[in-house]
Amino acid sequence: MGALWIRALGPLEVIADGEPVPVTSRKLRIVLECLALRPNTVVSTDFLAEAVWAGHPPAHPLPQLQVYAANLRGLLEPGRPKGSASHRLASRPGGYLLAVGDDELDLLQFRQYVATGEQAVQAGKLVEGADRLRQALDLFKGPAFPDLADIELLAPDLDALEEARLDAYQDLFDIELALGRHTAVVGEVQRMVSEHPFRERLWASLALALYRADRQADALAACREARKTLATELGIDPGEHLQELERLVLQQDPSLGAPAANGHHRTRPRIDNLPAALTPLVGRDAELREVCSLYRSEDCRLVTVTGAGGTGKTRLALAAAARLGEHMADGVGWVNLAPLTRVQQVSGAIAATLGLEASVGEDPLKIASRFLHTRRLLLVLDNFEHLEDAWPVVLDMLTAAPDLRILTTSRRRLGLRPEYEFELAPLEVPPVDPPLPPRLLRVVPAVKLLLNRGRAVRPQFDVNDDNAAVLTRLCQRLDGLPLAIELAAAQLRRLNERDLLDDLEVSLAALPDTFRDLPDRQRTLTATMEWSYRLLPDPERLVFDRLGVFAGDPTVTAIHAVSGLTAPNRTSTEVLLSALAGHSLLRRYTDDAGRERVSMLESIREFARDRLALLPEESKIRRRHAEHYLALAEAVGPQLWSRDQVDAFRTLHTDTLDLRAALRWAAGPDGSTELALRLVGELWHYWELTGDVAEQQQTAVTLVEATPDTAPELRAAALSGAATLTWTLGRFDQAAHLHRQALGAFEESGNGQGMAWSTACLAVQAAQSGDLTTAEQLAVEALSYPGVSRRVRVTALVVLSRLAYFAGNYSRALELSQLCVELTRPLGDRWLLGMVLTNLAESMEQDGDYDTAERLLLEAVGTANQLGVKGTMVGVLDSLAGVYTSQNRYDPAIRLLAAADSYRISHGLSLDREERRRVDAIINKARAEAGPIRFGLAWAAGSALNVTQAANEVLQGARQNGSSVASAGESAPTARAAAESTVSPTPWS
Repeated sequence: MGALWIRALGPLEVIADGEPVPVTSRKLRIVLECLALRPNTVVSTDFLAEAVWAGHPPAHPLPQLQVYAANLRGLLEPGRPKGSASHRLASRPGGYLLAVGDDELDLLQFRQYVATGEQAVQAGKLVEGADRLRQALDLFKGPAFPDLADIELLAPDLDALEEARLDAYQDLFDIELALGRHTAVVGEVQRMVSEHPFRERLWASLALALYRADRQADALAACREARKTLATELGIDPGEHLQELERLVLQQDPSLGAPAANGHHRTRPRIDNLPAALTPLVGRDAELREVCSLYRSEDCRLVTVTGAGGTGKTRLALAAAARLGEHMADGVGWVNLAPLTRVQQVSGAIAATLGLEASVGEDPLKIASRFLHTRRLLLVLDNFEHLEDAWPVVLDMLTAAPDLRILTTSRRRLGLRPEYEFELAPLEVPPVDPPLPPRLLRVVPAVKLLLNRGRAVRPQFDVNDDNAAVLTRLCQRLDGLPLAIELAAAQLRRLNERDLLDDLEVSLAALPDTFRDLPDRQRTLTATMEWSYRLLPDPERLVFDRLGVFAGDPTVTAIHAVSGLTAPNRTSTEVLLSALAGHSLLRRYTDDAGRERVSMLESIREFARDRLALLPEESKIRRRHAEHYLALAEAVGPQLWSRDQVDAFRTLHTDTLDLRAALRWAAGPDGSTELALRLVGELWHYWELTGDVAEQQQTAVTLVEATPDTAPELRAAALSGAATLTWTLGRFDQAAHLHRQALGAFEESGNGQGMAWSTACLAVQAAQSGDLTTAEQLAVEALSYPGVSRRVRVTALVVLSRLAYFAGNYSRALELSQLCVELTRPLGDRWLLGMVLTNLAESMEQDGDYDTAERLLLEAVGTANQLGVKGTMVGVLDSLAGVYTSQNRYDPAIRLLAAADSYRISHGLSLDREERRRVDAIINKARAEAGPIRFGLAWAAGSALNVTQAANEVLQGARQNGSSVASAGESAPTARAAAESTVSPTPWS
């Protein structure tokens, strides 16, 4: 077929084989336009006759229609050989068919552009969606199918086309407003409103565009004009959406604010966890420019900053990451590898930095690679030198994520083909001969840093003719190492420049002979710290050495307990820490809970660890460390089950590095089995709440398997904890085996509460595994134990309620779910309350009571949000979206579904089969009812929210609507609840 173009969305125009074809006969135009209005479809001869002769066709119209068809074939296919069949205008039984492609008829092209625009919006590509809809509307060059306008027979078709055009305009305005283009679109919306004053969506778009253009008075006037027009002309009130918009405009509600008008709509939040720089980057301007310039080439995806210890690799990487992050669409992730001790921990640390959570034992590297696959992000891996065997992790991520850029710091290169090495030399030092005058010395990088840090302890410190030679020699003697210069500058508090240089000349000259066993890359930094260490009096050294046992930032209380100083010397500990801070060996600060803590540079901490290893009492100190953090766990851990749950969680989270270090030592060859078992027994629920359980689960399982002969009262809690951590990773058979062992240990130790708890846990796992009969038997058995705790009772009743629900006994499920909520409230356990509230809401929804279901779920969102358990919150948001969908509140439902889906994708999580089916059903219903554009816009907006933002959004909306979130669904205490005045802190207490 030859090239063809038919324009009917305006004056009829035909172009065949590149030449305009005039269609002068009106009846011929009517026939062609009728066929074009229904392209690729058989149009009956009766229909054509009615259209051509305006409802009064001749007695025998077919011969004349055949003439019209023959003429049209000649126009549409001017080069068609005589006698050959027409491919453009085909005769069919009872009528004719116009065969055209999407690029040959403007009506089909309009529909294609609209469809692709809708698809783009659903995919979060708002700019592309707006472009496609604009292309669709630009096809209209006047009234569509003008020769058919007066034919009553074709009025429904033309009305539907006009409705599609107006819908496309309205969808376009919605997208433009979502992109922040309100100023550009105001005039166009005003024109459309004047032409179509009865369309509420246009009025709403006009009011919103005016409001965002800082024309609030005009926006309010538009809302009121719409109300007046609809009431006067149609006798109706505006719909709920327009009424709500008028209320928000009156209140100048922040939710009406415009998004950033940058042409890019983000559907996911940026990652940005760069630590704040505590001191300025001095003397490294050229190096900073060079590192950043490497990434200008698309071929450069991996840069390793190498150099001796103390050259400032971390500080340079921090500054480079801050600058490069401005050009990374998805931000910068900072991973501090210094606290890690094993190569296997690297992928988990990366996943944690990206906010990812391992699911059912999945490899964290695979989760991180999936997350990074479509992102343009800079990942900084700081302090790689002691984990250099983890290089395959770097290579795997670069292979999986084409837009990923990685910046590492290490004392030597990784040795990979895609790697660009940037060797960071010490700071430039001034020459000794010839000496520089003061004005030139001040701009030498090493001197600039010495002056900068020296002024921190001596504000008037400067270079002059008297000290120029001394400062030059100081920088030379310190090898231009930033860390060495900073440590030396701190001594200017008590020494003058000459005395400082004299001390340095003696100490540094002897160090190479003293520490020949150290690697070359450590000698300079070690010498600097050794010199600083030797300046300390014995009492300060005593505390410094013992600080090497801490993995994180310990409290002053912890330092006092672990250092071994007796109680009356608590004041001495304070004084000694202040002295060490004065030497720039540590920093003191107060945490959010008001506790005084101590922070050390990791290189200094490592030096302290080395010093600790030389002490004969190292084992005693590590035992005291483990005992202190066990005491913390025993004091705070039970509060995780109580009303003090939030504070307890935050306390343990702050000390999580030292809790892990304590367990690692206690479970090691030189540790204490008793301490290790007690730590597992106290901390497993904390790890369960964090979702970060892989390493602890492995340690716990190895520990309990290696100690079968340990006293059952000590082993039982650890077994139960190991079982739950194993179940959390999805290893259900192993978890059940461990729970059965825990049951035996609790029985052997005579702990009935522990037996009841283990039985209830086994019931949960049986239900999840599909063994419903066993699950019911075990749940009933758990309830039969004498004096069973309320928490065990709730756990067993939850199992029975779910079994009833799945069996279709909804009234029984509702009754049991209500009882679970009633029993849980006095516990103050937000985590457990969130789960039982969600179960009750599901029963209420099944019963058709959507308002109560919503109130319950809002409370569940509030409890999860307060505790910060995001994994639990995602499931609640899905359930809340289901209720909203049942209430025909599709926009908020879609936003919640999108936020939850984005969280699961980003964290590598998946739903089980039943949950996937339930969530998909909610999504499909919302998409069908909202339509593609509305769904796509709401989905894009929801995808840009993190889970906490989505939770806060629904909670804020509930408060504005007068809903009581904190006490939603709460019922008066019953005699049963009042009778149980004792709330056990743990399941087996």
